[in-house]
Amino acid sequence: MAADTAVKAGRVPLLCTVMVALVVLSTLALVDWTNSGVARPMWMLFLPLAFGIAGAISAWSKNSLAGVLLSAGLGFIALPALYFTTTLVGGP
Repeated sequence: MAADTAVKAGRVPLLCTVMVALVVLSTLALVDWTNSGVARPMWMLFLPLAFGIAGAISAWSKNSLAGVLLSAGLGFIALPALYFTTTLVGGP
């Protein structure tokens, strides 16, 4: 009985995997690939975090600790990692 309610480690639900992919895609959508200089809407900055939290909630509902850590961690670190990488590649 206790094994049924325990948090499972190692299995990531499909919806969580989709949300992780959306975190990556929404982060890549923030990059100005054409060098046009057109600013992205402010609400787009919240998409990676929102998708990460949604994936963590879906993983938590399926008792997947690995999914929670993966989705929430990627959602929180995606934007700072993008800024850091952009600064390293493009220069100050």
